[in-house]
Amino acid sequence: MIATERLYYTRPELDRAEARVLAVEGPAEAPVLVLDRTVFYPEGGGQPCDLGSVGGSPLAAVALDGERILHRLAAPLPGLAVGASVGLQLDAGRRRDHAEQHSGQHLLSATCLRLLGAETKSFHLGAERSTIDIGIAAMDEGDLAAVEAEVNEVIAESYPIRIHVCPPEDLDSFPLRKRPPSGEEEIRVVEIDGIDYSPCCGTHLSSAGSLRLLKILGAEKYKGMTRVSFVAGGRALRDYAAAWRRGRDAAKALGSSLEDLAGEAARAALRLKEALAALERLKTERALLEAERALRQRPAGDGGVLLFRFADRGAAEAQEAVRAASSLGVPGLAASLPELTACASVPASDASRAPAASLSALLKPVAEALGGKGGGGPTLFRATFPAAEALEAFLAGAGREMGIFGGIS
Repeated sequence: MIATERLYYTRPELDRAEARVLAVEGPAEAPVLVLDRTVFYPEGGGQPCDLGSVGGSPLAAVALDGERILHRLAAPLPGLAVGASVGLQLDAGRRRDHAEQHSGQHLLSATCLRLLGAETKSFHLGAERSTIDIGIAAMDEGDLAAVEAEVNEVIAESYPIRIHVCPPEDLDSFPLRKRPPSGEEEIRVVEIDGIDYSPCCGTHLSSAGSLRLLKILGAEKYKGMTRVSFVAGGRALRDYAAAWRRGRDAAKALGSSLEDLAGEAARAALRLKEALAALERLKTERALLEAERALRQRPAGDGGVLLFRFADRGAAEAQEAVRAASSLGVPGLAASLPELTACASVPASDASRAPAASLSALLKPVAEALGGKGGGGPTLFRATFPAAEALEAFLAGAGREMGIFGGIS
């Protein structure tokens, strides 16, 4: 059986090597190679595969197939043949990042188990952040802070990370955090110097100190468990630098110091809330004034609908307009031309033109016939249309249903 020597285990420090081609499979434009040795870790154990190049051709994926490791290239490789020698070049930055996240996960999982009694059920190493799902219903801020502090204390003490291979070592001599998969002839046990022992096939750092930092980003409920997201190593340092820059820029925009940013942001949010409330009150007052003016300008004896067309206002303001009309005792119909939305309203007591209980039933068929989507209740209806022509047709149809046209545009 063809087997590939796994240099990523025996010589993890290597980022380049020479290998011999044992088999070539797949299409010529994206060949799949089996090599006698490889520096590339195949996807597995929750960890993505290594990338890099083989013979100068970029790798698309690396996968495990029994004892073989399959290297799928992203482009043809000229002169490729069984027995040829090819150069392997590892993307060392990607490997380092994956090893940091995976070693960080082991330390985080061990700490959650030790402090909270929460066992890790699954691990996902993502492109930007990683997650573990732990068997506990919830974690509060105190739990998160305690776990993170303990993890970073171990990092500061730079506990060694060791790899044990069983056999020849005795698997039963290790207090494993989780049981290994059954049927495996060889089990690798990753030890964080007496703190954690876990069967794992992934790549890892040589010490906890090499992580430098682990940051828990948050926790959320997930399928009866808690999903904890985190970054470690270079990702954590980059995340901190980016967060500091965002904080500095936000403080500058608010005219605050970084230390007082939270307080100034809270005060700015309160001021904004008050300003928005005042703005809504002004919009309501404007709508009522415009409805009163429209009513005064309507010809004597015209008891029809007050019609409004807004070329520069949104649907919310159109809705305010028809509500204002109804508050004056007349039906209202308004259109927001930018949002292709129409709103209609009738007074609750008006049973002569469109009884209060039937406005939605009255106008919904008109809207749907024109491709409009919306709905409403006893005194209010609102719909959005696919085109301006459909909106205008609805205004005409709704006006006929609700009463004789009148008012302003």
